[in-house]
Amino acid sequence: MLQRPLTGQRFAAIFVLGWLLFNYPLLALFSDASTWFGIPVLYAYLFASWALIIGLLAYLAERTSLPASHAAGDAATLTGKD
Repeated sequence: MLQRPLTGQRFAAIFVLGWLLFNYPLLALFSDASTWFGIPVLYAYLFASWALIIGLLAYLAERTSLPASHAAGDAATLTGKD
């Protein structure tokens, strides 16, 4: 019963994290002309931040889509026995 509000709050927290990662102050830190393994630092930062946000959203979505008994590791549910 408490799972629903926490899930919504976690999605909102990921949104805020993405908003902060792609906002001006942090982007300005990486806007210089330096490279990292031949890749501009700004591009590497944008790609890594984007991948992090997608990974967190996918993890949270998969975690919340499992039934409660399956998420808890109920052996009867996993084996299909009653």
